[in-house]
Order: sequence, then C-alpha cells, then structure tokens
Amino acid sequence: MKTKATYGKWGMIRREYLENHNTELFNSLITNKELIAHLNEVDKQARNLWDTIMEQLERQPPTPTPPQGTMEWVQHMNGLRAIADEQVWHDIIYN
Repeated sequence: MKTKATYGKWGMIRREYLENHNTELFNSLITNKELIAHLNEVDKQARNLWDTIMEQLERQPPTPTPPQGTMEWVQHMNGLRAIADEQVWHDIIYN
C-alpha cells in the first residue's frame, strides 16, 4: 500500500536535511519505501511541538496586544515564532 504524502513545511525541511546531511538514513528510507511515512510523521510531530511552544510563549508576559501598537505586537510574535522554529529544528528536524 502506497502512503499518501501529506507532509508540509516541516516534512520538506526534514527531507532536505536528510538528503544533504544524512544520506545513509535517506537512502534507507527510500529503499524500504518508508520515506513518505517518515516525513508525514515528522511533520505531524513538528507541528504539534511548534503549537505547544507557541502556546507556552504566548502565555508569558509581556505579550503586547494589537491595540497597544500593531508593530510591537507583530515584532513580538515574529520573535516568538523564531524561538519556536529553532526549538523544532533542534528537537525534531536535526535529530
């Protein structure tokens, strides 16, 4: 049975990482026809972790609200997203 590719951003990043930095695992996954299932699972785990991290970070003060200043809020949220991205890359993508 062929696994349907449903992975998104994180699965694509993982695939690129494996192709360029862990060719042994990449080739093994291809040979065993497990690459798509692996990428689907990595993407799911990464999205869940990212969402959890963002929820935790958003609860920590001081989170400006848009009425206080839209630009401050956008900058703050971009900073939180960068933190969440780095954690996902470290914990899931490069592992």
